[in-house]
Amino acid sequence: MGWWPTVEKEEEDEEVAGGGGGWRELAMAGAYVVLACRNTKAASEIANKWKEACNSKNLNVEVMELDLLSLSSVHRFTEKWMQRSKPLHVLINNAGIYKLGEPQRFSNEGIEQHMQVNHVSPALLTLLLLPSLLRAPSSRIINVNSVAHLCGTLELESWNSRIEEKKFSGLRAYADSKLVNLMFLKTLANKLIDESKKATIQCIAVHPGAVGTNVDHLGPIMRKAHLFWVFDSAQGARSVSFCATRDAVAENLVKGFAYYSYTCKPDRIASQAEDIDACFEVWKKTMEILQLDADYVHDLLVRE
Repeated sequence: MGWWPTVEKEEEDEEVAGGGGGWRELAMAGAYVVLACRNTKAASEIANKWKEACNSKNLNVEVMELDLLSLSSVHRFTEKWMQRSKPLHVLINNAGIYKLGEPQRFSNEGIEQHMQVNHVSPALLTLLLLPSLLRAPSSRIINVNSVAHLCGTLELESWNSRIEEKKFSGLRAYADSKLVNLMFLKTLANKLIDESKKATIQCIAVHPGAVGTNVDHLGPIMRKAHLFWVFDSAQGARSVSFCATRDAVAENLVKGFAYYSYTCKPDRIASQAEDIDACFEVWKKTMEILQLDADYVHDLLVRE
């Protein structure tokens, strides 16, 4: 199961939407945690376990429904969120899928499933929540990425078009989705800086290492990569929590963007992500699929 965390702040209390590993610690520290996910029943059970574990019925945890295989669900979620008219301090995009050995599948919107869950829906969620993020004096967007992005390719036509079955690879689709996810976030960071001249929103991508979750066929991935150790969910959340909360992260931003590894230190990104023109092509393709104007950020900042 993937989790979509966000963090907002009201006076001295932080509100976090998210789940798993380190999110319980954030809630116990006084954060307001919103578990935004597809399986609300399972999320509610987790929230209750957290409350029992800390012997507190006042632990601030909320469950909201969000299905990343549906762009309509993303719109419904953000509409409910924006009705609160509160500043959003941290958005952590943490959900993801990896389907090895399965045929190519598409969402109801006609987008390849890896690309939709790992990139297109997170991009839409982030863009629609920008007004809330901009209400905060300082805010962060954290995208949980993967070292697999280094193996990704830029075949933009494959996002929403069927290819020959024998040529389709779940591993490649996953790597491609993580690459463009990083490139989109980097472009967003650059646009926010260029338009506002002030980094009120910090954009950070982080790969948490090999984490033992129920993502399909994780074992074969790690064997191929010759990895002989695996983080549990709490260990895997450490680098994400670090990027979400530590002031020192801001010191390594370049035009509002940084990429961190599971060591909680800056790491290298794929060469394609260093190409400004390639990043802009990813931006244009994403905005085209989302049916948003390429100048969305500019227009939003003018309105705000």
